[in-house]
Amino acid sequence: MADPAADGWPVGKVFDAAPNGYTYDDLVFMPGFPSFEASAVETTSQLTRNITLKCPIVGAPNDTVTEADMAIALALAGGIGIIHPNQSIESQVQMVNRVKRYVNGFILDPITLGPKETLEDLDRLRAATGICSAPITDDGQLTGKLIGFISARDSDTVQDRRTPLSQCMVTKVVTAKEPLTLEEARAQLKLARVGKLPILDASENRLVSMVARSDLKKERDYPNMSRDISGKLLVGAAIPEPPNGGATGQDDWERASALAAAGADVIYLMGGAVDSNLELIQKIKASYPVADVLAGPAATCRAARRLAEAGADGIVAGSISGSDAGGDPYQAPVPAAVGRGESSTVYEVSHYSRQNFDLPITAGGGVRSAGHALLAMGLGASCVMLAEQLAGCEEAPAGGGASLALHHNHSAGAPLAVRGGYRSSGSPEVVLRTVGHPVPHKGSVKAFIPYMMSGVRKGLGDLGCQNLHELHSGIDNETLRMECRSTFSAQVRDACAHASKHARHPEVIPVSMSAKSH
Repeated sequence: MADPAADGWPVGKVFDAAPNGYTYDDLVFMPGFPSFEASAVETTSQLTRNITLKCPIVGAPNDTVTEADMAIALALAGGIGIIHPNQSIESQVQMVNRVKRYVNGFILDPITLGPKETLEDLDRLRAATGICSAPITDDGQLTGKLIGFISARDSDTVQDRRTPLSQCMVTKVVTAKEPLTLEEARAQLKLARVGKLPILDASENRLVSMVARSDLKKERDYPNMSRDISGKLLVGAAIPEPPNGGATGQDDWERASALAAAGADVIYLMGGAVDSNLELIQKIKASYPVADVLAGPAATCRAARRLAEAGADGIVAGSISGSDAGGDPYQAPVPAAVGRGESSTVYEVSHYSRQNFDLPITAGGGVRSAGHALLAMGLGASCVMLAEQLAGCEEAPAGGGASLALHHNHSAGAPLAVRGGYRSSGSPEVVLRTVGHPVPHKGSVKAFIPYMMSGVRKGLGDLGCQNLHELHSGIDNETLRMECRSTFSAQVRDACAHASKHARHPEVIPVSMSAKSH
């Protein structure tokens, strides 16, 4: 017998009986009975079958959102960034390499120099990679015999930059010998009070790896960072969607191969469940089984099934970029004829995928606040993908150099137009389907993500859920209940669109603004 004191409706009944789709602004959860502090809430979640995040935030693969700096900042915060594909393969691979080198356990491929190389070579290395110190081996190779070490302290005071490194390097180097564990190596590093500790083989004193004090500091400052089994930061990279839903080209396979070889932990195939993407998923899983494949966006159960059966390790629930029926009025000034409301998409896709394939789902569009993130996860998503919110952060492309309190999301400039429009095969013409718009400056990701997650934790506490597993269980056992908010969503969107078009400073939205203001 149903509880006569129960308020609201079970999540499943809200959607089963709905004659229309819902966006995030259309729904609200009924409060629960928390018996714990918000600080006790655990937000660990699954991005894919094999990748776990302590912070369920994913940086969208937009060229105005995620490059190396954003991916590093998100991984340090416990999330992950998907580096955008609107660039050359070489450039995208370099960004992946930069993220993977930022934090290390054992540095298995340290950059080495030879004794005959000069300080000019060290300067070029610093300009290209930011590395200002390196071990010196007899042949300049990783497996060579260690004969010295050069650091910025040794080289900065030398005026003649043509000086060979053999004249500046330190020859008495503190080292450790194999075999030893990472904990043992770090203990020796602390005891020796040095910045780098080269690891040599036991027989011929050849360099095999290295550990760095800077990594210890990062672990202390960022205890929730997302790392792989070797201790490096997690990072994803995207493959662009096929033109007009057509076949993926050789460039897409070359890009996927290069990214997987560079160490990308997850490869995101954009463009949905088209046949060419399904073939590419199977090819990647066969050739690079270590790399997880995230695929989408999927707006329907049929699309999710096609992606899951092809071998995807995780699915992004959402509509094709720019076609979201619940899209932002900034980006979709003309209502889209193809798409689905965000809430309906997330619930239907996640419910079907969880019941039939046990696949984690990422909410792929429309999340603009902690409340939206909580709704997406309460409807079955394990992670949420942020675009507009992160575009205003300092780590976004050109974010740190902005002099105004505005950044741009989905710029309509020529180099960026392809990712925001229809890429036509056989024709260079690009038809835009999104509009560039300013977004408010939000400071650093290092401050914004903890601020947003504090709101998510508070919301989970208000629902009486201590982790995402309890939240998702509430969907199945019907203890998580909600109500609809009538036409609130459409009224807010119309009001925001009107205000942004007529305000001199669109980044400032009056608190008293109502849907009747126009």
